[in-house]
Amino acid sequence: MKKITLLVAMLFATLSIAQNIKIVEIDADQTSTDDMEFLEILTESSNQSLNGYIVVFYNGNSDQSYRTLDLTGFSSDSNGYFIIGSDLFPGADIIMGPDNTIQNGADAIAIYSADAANFPDGTSVTSSGLVDAVVYGTSDDDDVELLTGLNQTTQWDENQNGLKDVESLQFDASTNGFCTGTPTPRASNIDCSSACPISLFVVSVTCDMVTSGVDTYTTTLGFTGGGTAAYTFTASQGTVSGDNPSSSASGEITISGVNEGVDFTYGLTSENCDISNTINSPSCEPGSTVNTIAELRAGTIGNDYTLNGEAVVTFVQGFRNQKFIEDGTAAILIDDNNAIISSALVAGDGITGLTGTLDEFGGMMQFRPTMNISASSTGNAIVAQSVLASDLNANPNNYESEYVRIFEYAVIDAATNPTWIVGTEYQMLTQSGNYTFRTSFYDADYIDADVPTSDTTVVAGIITERNDGSYYITARSLSDFANDLGANENTIQGFVMTPNPANTFIQVKGASNSPMSLQIFDILGKQVLTTENANLVNIQSLTAGMYIVKAVQNGAVTTTKLIVE
Repeated sequence: MKKITLLVAMLFATLSIAQNIKIVEIDADQTSTDDMEFLEILTESSNQSLNGYIVVFYNGNSDQSYRTLDLTGFSSDSNGYFIIGSDLFPGADIIMGPDNTIQNGADAIAIYSADAANFPDGTSVTSSGLVDAVVYGTSDDDDVELLTGLNQTTQWDENQNGLKDVESLQFDASTNGFCTGTPTPRASNIDCSSACPISLFVVSVTCDMVTSGVDTYTTTLGFTGGGTAAYTFTASQGTVSGDNPSSSASGEITISGVNEGVDFTYGLTSENCDISNTINSPSCEPGSTVNTIAELRAGTIGNDYTLNGEAVVTFVQGFRNQKFIEDGTAAILIDDNNAIISSALVAGDGITGLTGTLDEFGGMMQFRPTMNISASSTGNAIVAQSVLASDLNANPNNYESEYVRIFEYAVIDAATNPTWIVGTEYQMLTQSGNYTFRTSFYDADYIDADVPTSDTTVVAGIITERNDGSYYITARSLSDFANDLGANENTIQGFVMTPNPANTFIQVKGASNSPMSLQIFDILGKQVLTTENANLVNIQSLTAGMYIVKAVQNGAVTTTKLIVE
């Protein structure tokens, strides 16, 4: 252990003169209700005034602030420490609430020299006035938006030793980084140079088969920081294979052949390491079957389903191995953080028999796969559904996860941000109303490029939901921007269907006066109505619900939703 005087001297030797306050310990995840969370700050001087400083807590789900604390009026203690903690934390200088007050990752905490009034809840991540920041998690994927926005290069893992519930992240000036160990509030932190250097984390736990009998499952663990000592790995069940952490800097360890319903423990030990964890068995029982994505979206959150019908991949991104899929009835996001789908899927691939668990995050419905799946077809055409901004505003959830094209010219407000910046919102003004563009796909090829300033911009993209009710459109790539309403030759130019929702008649028209035929399908894909050479269609025979309208004119095709009231 280092003496406090040595710690302070070494710590502030690495800081600029202006930066005389630093985050030195975070305990964000604990057993059960997380009622002893705390943040420890260290100042250069004892009893130092904290006037002019604020602490901002950022939620990685939205990359926006969820709490701001004004430190004006407070001072550090005689050793330079200042603690912000839960109500039950003994001697906290600021108490935040009974439990679960500090998000446990991937999230961030930052200190600013700024006015708290400038950081209301929901403030986007910024480096303006930044004094110090820590991006952290519990074996989560790196949050690129937080790292970039706070000028950080490392996301520190509180679960480095597999002991996130009992260990904290602690700064060590000698290594200029964080490591994990038993919490040390108002005391010297651990010496990271002698701490366990390896990080072991769960990559995936997947069923080998999904049947009504007893199946087996496979667990894959990842590690970094290997090749630094002689490590011994053990598991109470199954067969261990994979990379050797004693000789490999990083890799994966696999535990296979464990029976469904049997939990097991694993451990990794060395001179400085004693890591252990328990893997709970997944349920490998077959779930319900559905034929369409619309049926899937109507399911129960938390239940398992198999999608029998084919869906087409419309967009793939590296973040959480996410994929957007849709069929003729609806669309949904595949959130595959554990990389269960190992097959390489690309936009235009069809998939049949997708199995997983229906879930929801921030209000957006998603499907978490439980088994790998390969393409059942390739090269399928991806045609954006033509909509108006007023359609999206009136019935936003009907378009969630769908690939759409706002079929009207948009003027994008680039006054504040003339280039596309990750995680930023841009207002679009169209003839039928405003809509918000958000740069949610951080590896898109238009990031850092100039925002189109033409008043004849046409935007296509995926509709996403965040924060339980905020909807956005995000272009997949530069190809989703056009400057001509006729840019998509596969769709009927100028197609409009009104009213929608409707209960008696609908009227359809296009830029051309050529005859148009319509087919109307229910959400199960059954054709319920068809017309030829008509622009006014009686729909009084249809019961209330959602339908799919397929319009054909001179070989061009447009597919859109119809809501019957």
